[in-house]
Amino acid sequence: MKVSKRLGISGALACAAIITPALQARTRQGDKFLKLGQKAEAQKDYDGALNYYDRAIDTDPKEPAYLLPEQSVRTKAAEAHITQGRQLQQQQKLDEALVQFQKAFLADPSSQIALQEIRQTTEMVKQRARTPAGTPILTPAQRARQDVEKRIYSLEGPPALRPINNQISSLKMNNQPARVLYESVGKLAGINILFDPSGIDAAPGKNFNLDLNNVTLEEALNYVGLVTHTFWKPISRNAIFVSQETEQKRQEYQDEVIKVFYVQNASSPNEFTDIFNGVRQGAKLTTGVFSVASQNAIVARGTPDTISLVEKLVHDLDKPKSEVMVDVIVMEVARNKTTTLGAALAGQTGGLNVPINFTPRNSIAIGGTTTTTTTGNTSGTTGTTSTTSNTGSTSSNTTGTSSTSGTNAIALSSVGHLASSDFSVSLPGALIQALLTDASTRILQRPQVRVTDNGKASLKIGSKIPYVSGSLNSAIATPGSIPYATTQFQQVDVGTNIDLEPHVNGSEDVSMHIKVEISSVLTTETIAGVQQPVIEQKVNEANIRMKDGEVSVLGGLYDEEQDNSVAGIPGVTNIPLLGYLFGTKTRTHNKDEVLIALIPHIVRAPDVSNIGDEGVLAGSERIVRVSRRPDGTSVSAPLPVTQPDTIPIAPPAPLAPAGNAGNTTFQPQTVVIPGQPGPIPIHPPTQTPPAVNPRMPGLPPTRVQPPAAPSPSGTPPDQPNP
Repeated sequence: MKVSKRLGISGALACAAIITPALQARTRQGDKFLKLGQKAEAQKDYDGALNYYDRAIDTDPKEPAYLLPEQSVRTKAAEAHITQGRQLQQQQKLDEALVQFQKAFLADPSSQIALQEIRQTTEMVKQRARTPAGTPILTPAQRARQDVEKRIYSLEGPPALRPINNQISSLKMNNQPARVLYESVGKLAGINILFDPSGIDAAPGKNFNLDLNNVTLEEALNYVGLVTHTFWKPISRNAIFVSQETEQKRQEYQDEVIKVFYVQNASSPNEFTDIFNGVRQGAKLTTGVFSVASQNAIVARGTPDTISLVEKLVHDLDKPKSEVMVDVIVMEVARNKTTTLGAALAGQTGGLNVPINFTPRNSIAIGGTTTTTTTGNTSGTTGTTSTTSNTGSTSSNTTGTSSTSGTNAIALSSVGHLASSDFSVSLPGALIQALLTDASTRILQRPQVRVTDNGKASLKIGSKIPYVSGSLNSAIATPGSIPYATTQFQQVDVGTNIDLEPHVNGSEDVSMHIKVEISSVLTTETIAGVQQPVIEQKVNEANIRMKDGEVSVLGGLYDEEQDNSVAGIPGVTNIPLLGYLFGTKTRTHNKDEVLIALIPHIVRAPDVSNIGDEGVLAGSERIVRVSRRPDGTSVSAPLPVTQPDTIPIAPPAPLAPAGNAGNTTFQPQTVVIPGQPGPIPIHPPTQTPPAVNPRMPGLPPTRVQPPAAPSPSGTPPDQPNP
């Protein structure tokens, strides 16, 4: 046995000696380089770490402890060089970037990204040699992206009118055709009018009257279109096109615009769907509007007025939802009070025990045996003492409760000879007790819940208790097996569970639907062989409305229990004073109360910036049309009125001599309007221009030059944008 044990130990040591070198590095020099490489890798010096790992591999090329770190650090070194090369590439340092990409390829020859970057950077170096100095060199991806963006941003939006004179002070015309009305307005504003070749008069030969005072050009054109039942659209910044107001002409000539609107404050698909439906129904769009739920985007196509209306609706509906922070304070107070008053004898419970001993004078001889029996009785208790003597031997046995051996009999003749000396009464020591037990428990929980408007927040503090919800017995058994039963379990949350659904009413009030449940496992019961928990619950559910910062206390979760018990001698315990001497009275008072306080705080109030708006013009049932107010005006502010004889400042003219810088004057111009008795004078501003540019004093002074005279055909020339 000893020899076999020694051989077993020797074999184990030999196996350990063989396995240990295989798990560790084979050379000390390799271990040294391995540690140096790990230290360099921790400092993110991947090139140094790769060098140390390679030197460790040179000591033992087959050691896994050297090969694995070397393969891992190669990828990290290549990624570091590629990142640095891209940064240099963005800084237009192409030669240095090419060196970094080459180092990345040397560190990891399997990196296809390094090869791609080397080819791109080499092509960029060649392109730099062909372009002028200082020209930014872009990668192929950047160049393609720039071309796409250039094409996208080169697309123009709908043309906007920018007339020379946007304000018409007074224009009155009687019994004139529609064409003359449009031409007169165009001459006063300095724009060109183009008409539909098929004509604009629904009833040829019909004339109209027009009387305008202090209106803008757009308003004047709308008035003319409304009177003549025609429509117009801008085709450039100084020209419009006029056609008949019919559905066919609208579809033929009306321009359409496409635009994408992004909804930023919709946090769920349902909220985005609500906003999309509101926009579609509010703008009365059955076609031309689409939703892209993955991007929270709305794509709209229609006339410029339709797109403006959609933009207004998206802006008003896409508001950040209100948020509420609710402080929940749960206070649970449990108090148990037990009072015990009474008297009890030592060693006895439930009352007073008084044993009485009786010793008769005469004894009865039975079979040569003399037996003396003493018996005493008390309420509910029997005490017996027996003494037996037989042939000179005496045995004595005394117990609190015992049975008499043999036949105990008392002669009736001895009853008449009883005396006081035949009785003895022994009272054991009494114990008077007065006990009071008072225990109280207080539980305080104060969580905070933040929830959006009309959202639902749940707070659960406690644990989950499993219980059996059902079982399934298999009616069919597979061959060689017996039917089996499957028991299904569910879990119930036990503890403090709070559900809140707040709604912010304005900037100060909060309405909430709350449900507070406080539960605990009271006991367990065995049902069908399975122990099931009995859960005690206290639930409060209500709808309340409070002010911001107001404290609301939820009561009603109150439980009070009183228990009185009496123990002692029947009848005696009900007698005053004696009941405490011959019995015990116990009173138990249990009180359990739960108070829940809620304090809401409005974190973000509703956005009511557009509540006072009177609405926007949306056109008619068939045609969408919006109107815009001048910049910087509000609904209640009056529109600015320009003097009827002023013209916007034209581009600067050649400078006049210095001596006449402040005395430049202008000749009045005239415009001929068909149907009017004479020409209408148009005067330039009466104020002389300042000698110094007020906005930029370093620039030379500007001069005001009136517009050129109208051409012989009566159409004013195209003026540049002032």
